[in-house]
Amino acid sequence: MSTKTFFKRISLGIVLALGLGMVTTPSSQAAILSNSITLSSSTATAVIGDTATVTATVRFTGNSSANTTGNMTSGNADSVTLRYSCDAPSGASCPLLGAYQDVLADTANVTTKDVTHIGAWRDLSSGVTDSLTSTTATGRSAYRIATNSSVAGSSTFTTAGTYTYSFYLTSAGPSNVLTLSSGGTLVTWTVTVTALQKNATNGSANVYISADTATAQNGRLAFLAATDSAIVASRGTAADPRLTGYAFVVVRNSAGDTRVAVASGFQPVEDSVTVTVSGPGLVRAGGMGANPAKSATLNVSNRAVFNQTETLAIYADGTAGTMTLTFTKGSTTLATKTVTFTGPAASITEPFLSDTYTNLNTANASTTSSVTLSAQLKDSGGTVLTSGTVYVFSSDTKIAGNVPSTAVFGQTSHACSDFTGTTTSTRLACSITLRDTGTVTLTVGDSWTVAASTWTSSAVTLTITGSTIASATVAFDKATYAPGERAVITITTKDVAGRAHANGTIGSLARAPLSNYSLSAVTTAVFMELLEVVMTLLTQQQFLSI
Repeated sequence: MSTKTFFKRISLGIVLALGLGMVTTPSSQAAILSNSITLSSSTATAVIGDTATVTATVRFTGNSSANTTGNMTSGNADSVTLRYSCDAPSGASCPLLGAYQDVLADTANVTTKDVTHIGAWRDLSSGVTDSLTSTTATGRSAYRIATNSSVAGSSTFTTAGTYTYSFYLTSAGPSNVLTLSSGGTLVTWTVTVTALQKNATNGSANVYISADTATAQNGRLAFLAATDSAIVASRGTAADPRLTGYAFVVVRNSAGDTRVAVASGFQPVEDSVTVTVSGPGLVRAGGMGANPAKSATLNVSNRAVFNQTETLAIYADGTAGTMTLTFTKGSTTLATKTVTFTGPAASITEPFLSDTYTNLNTANASTTSSVTLSAQLKDSGGTVLTSGTVYVFSSDTKIAGNVPSTAVFGQTSHACSDFTGTTTSTRLACSITLRDTGTVTLTVGDSWTVAASTWTSSAVTLTITGSTIASATVAFDKATYAPGERAVITITTKDVAGRAHANGTIGSLARAPLSNYSLSAVTTAVFMELLEVVMTLLTQQQFLSI
């Protein structure tokens, strides 16, 4: 028992003794023969910011038989008042209590003094009084009692600790002096209040990371159902750290919750989180005031409004490799994330022509034709690159290859920086212009000359044929034919260099010059393949010339 409670109970005993001593003649007033207070529970628990509730049932028996008139009057009616005192933890104050008596409450033979408060909360600081409705009877009433914000002066628990409420009854003595009812005892109600688990101590976190803020923010709002995006970005330069991504954090308490139930609502888990970087890269928390560094402290809140939680900005610092972000609260690691910073291209898969050419990489030469050279680039760490510049060398740019528009230091190559595909399948896609017929080799390097390159790829050989027919030869499948017999004529076309035309070249031949003869069932095919002409010879047995 605390010192405060001890003195309160001593004081109540003194009041009782004085009250009993002031009773002059038993026949001049009503007397309370017996009374009791019963609580629905002697203990309760709550968290800071919460409330606690208990039900108190009051019983008492009066004796008004000494009333000289023989009739009960409002002035003589036996009555008791329910009151309380409280002992709070050191440095804290007890929330005031409110009392509520429902119209359907468990009552009998009593009239509540403050009838206007039936069905509504009232402040219990001044007590609630019940009066008997007959000369001799046992009265009973029940009250719901709580630390309730609906009552003026009432409040919630603001400090953790043990709060002891002591309930007791008083009755009116001579000159309306309040005395402890005869046989009355103190009934205690102990409320144990604990701190809210609104912090991330011994908890965990979900981190949503992306190269753009919208994706990261949407991930945070979706909480555990969301996914984030991997960041693969260029290493940048040390002199000018480059912003490459963002991260938003959702913290959870030690119970794994992102919010805590308080009273009739919820409060979000929120805390400060430390972010440290190992490997390349820098971070910055919040606004633009701070410089990027190897660590930052985020003020994280699970409230839905974005401006109530801080964003983590992620920077490249000129070093290639894997950045590891560790999110901690004290000695607890809440989460880890990685970001990949890429360096320049250090290797290349074997280049190939991604266009559909089946005859040993053969293509057509014209002023508008081209092929696409495709390859996958990787940095020294084996990371597939999504951007960068490489150079394509042609053994003869008069046949194929793009001539540099501006030559730098004797540049002999075509710069190529176009990439296609997803992050994991990104490939270089470099267009090569075809100018003339002939054979050429194409090689990829990391600088504008072969000599200046630190690496070069294997060569791709490309044979280019013309698109203009310079000659044609005709062959028959037989030397002689019977009238009406089917004949197969093979026509082979070639370009000016005597090469068969490339797959994909389409042309046409004039029909027989005599108007009374015609070709029927003609099949047109690619000219590097066989052109089959099915001809029906007429009864005149004359041959057609082509």
